[in-house]
Amino acid sequence: RAGVGREDLDRLFAQLSGIANPRGVKPGTGVTIVLGRRETKAVPRPLEFLSFRANFETKVEARRGAEGQLVVKPIAIRIDNTPLRVTGVVGASLERSARAAGLPASVVQEYVRQLGYALDVHRDVGKRDRFEIIVAHRRAETGETEMGRLLYAGLLNGRSNISLMRWGDKGEFFWQTGEAVRKGLMKTPVAGARQTSGFGMRFHPVLGYSRMHKGVDFGAPRGTPILASSGGKVVFAGWGGGYGNVVVLDHGKGIRTRYAHMHRIGVKNGQQVGQGQSIGQVGSTGLSTGPHLHYEVWANGTAVDPRSVKFFGGAQQLGGRDLARFKGEMSRLKAIPASD
Repeated sequence: RAGVGREDLDRLFAQLSGIANPRGVKPGTGVTIVLGRRETKAVPRPLEFLSFRANFETKVEARRGAEGQLVVKPIAIRIDNTPLRVTGVVGASLERSARAAGLPASVVQEYVRQLGYALDVHRDVGKRDRFEIIVAHRRAETGETEMGRLLYAGLLNGRSNISLMRWGDKGEFFWQTGEAVRKGLMKTPVAGARQTSGFGMRFHPVLGYSRMHKGVDFGAPRGTPILASSGGKVVFAGWGGGYGNVVVLDHGKGIRTRYAHMHRIGVKNGQQVGQGQSIGQVGSTGLSTGPHLHYEVWANGTAVDPRSVKFFGGAQQLGGRDLARFKGEMSRLKAIPASD
């Protein structure tokens, strides 16, 4: 649109091949273009100089040489790949405090999800506790920054401090002892939810009388993802009467979990799901007074309190040199100066 002719464009794109993909340049990227004098009004002005940021690590310059040919040159941009360590006080909301510290929503959600394997995020986290989050981070010499994925999830509460780090080809999280985090049932199968009702006898708000509440309720906005609390097989996905839209998972060893009142179901009968996989969305279908997840755990045909059930599989344990490297990397990350 700036007036570069088709012949110059073809030459430019031919030389960019193998250096940068012009169609992959982010929208809004600045481009510097210098056009020369044209011989006649019937031809486009010749491209004398062009410069743009091809990607985070590379700048591209094109200049017209002494013999009139375009020469494209990639210029490497120095990048500092030191991870970013952020700490802060939980306050009224762990998620809001972490977001206020400048972390992306995707990182905060992953942080809360990983903590959910280790503790009840809403009952076991206090306002005075401190969160510790380390993310992959790149800073270019030109000043731009870019955040990557979560590397470390920590919580300092003075009681049972949590230290979890991503490790291995699969990107799984492990405790500081080298034991895999993902085992047993997740404490909270809805990220960011709050428990609104516990297990046991209670007055039913819709039916108007007391009866056994065979699960726990988590209040969350409609559409919030519901996560499988452990890996298993979908044995039921559909309408369940008072349960509304419901999913039942079989985890083996006599353990089943039920997720009720869904807005949408995201799995099918017979499907295998992994721990932490989204299986649907929070809703208010069936006998429900508002958006929430009703979550049940059944052991050998008997409903049990999800807060007290102990269901652990054989978690992976790092050992030998791998464990030594793991601990060395965790020490390195935790030694990075924190940004409060």
